[in-house]
Amino acid sequence: MAVVHPPLDPTSVREPRRYSETFTVELFGRRVRGLDLTHPLGPDTPAYPGHAKTSFWTHLSHAECKLRLGTQDEFPGYSVCGIVTCDHASTHLDAVCHMNPDRPDLTIDQVSLEDMITPGAWIDVSFVPPRTHITLAHVREAMARAGIERIQPRSTLLYSTGIAAHFGDPVRFVTQYPGLDYEATNWVLDQGVVNLMTDAPSADNPADSSYPNHLSHGRRLVVHTELTANIHKIPIHQGFYVLVMPLRWQGLSGSPVRAIALWAEDAKNEE
Repeated sequence: MAVVHPPLDPTSVREPRRYSETFTVELFGRRVRGLDLTHPLGPDTPAYPGHAKTSFWTHLSHAECKLRLGTQDEFPGYSVCGIVTCDHASTHLDAVCHMNPDRPDLTIDQVSLEDMITPGAWIDVSFVPPRTHITLAHVREAMARAGIERIQPRSTLLYSTGIAAHFGDPVRFVTQYPGLDYEATNWVLDQGVVNLMTDAPSADNPADSSYPNHLSHGRRLVVHTELTANIHKIPIHQGFYVLVMPLRWQGLSGSPVRAIALWAEDAKNEE
């Protein structure tokens, strides 16, 4: 027997807010501005060469659900989708075990949340040519241009290579960007950085198969985040916070993340 519910008052239906990459919320009594640092994840998302691409499919449609339930009630059924992807797809965090086979215990589900909610600073290294190394001299120059005198310990450093502008050109996006060399990486980690974030598909120069940045992070047991969106849109170079939330995929070497930058609405532009 079909169940009939009372009709719904149309005035009780509120249109939900729609996605915006920028937003304002109130936190602990303060107005806070936010910026999404996450690329979309779907079949059209550029994939690092050799990594699995992402596929979606409808596993159960509303109509199929109704057939399965075998009811004539007003309930329209539910839908669910299947997903095939890579643990390093779109904006994602590299766990230490991704870079260090001697630490299989440091998987993505073991990453400290304290290290995922930190003060942030960002620098622009888009002046470094693609497929070359970002050196320590480049990092120091970018810091000087941004007015950053020092990197705060236990913070997150973000660097923009400019490749994010070519996200819609997959071949260019996954091949034409610079990466940090071994000296620059170690200097950054010496400052106490707990998460390094880049807009590029990799923190390494794609022309250098020795992966000096990954090598350093693996040895130093520090995570990093790749394919970060909108770094260049953060209006201040310091004085903001970064939240990076990986999924708790058990035993995996990485995870797609939702990353955002937050700063006080009255924060002054430091550029």
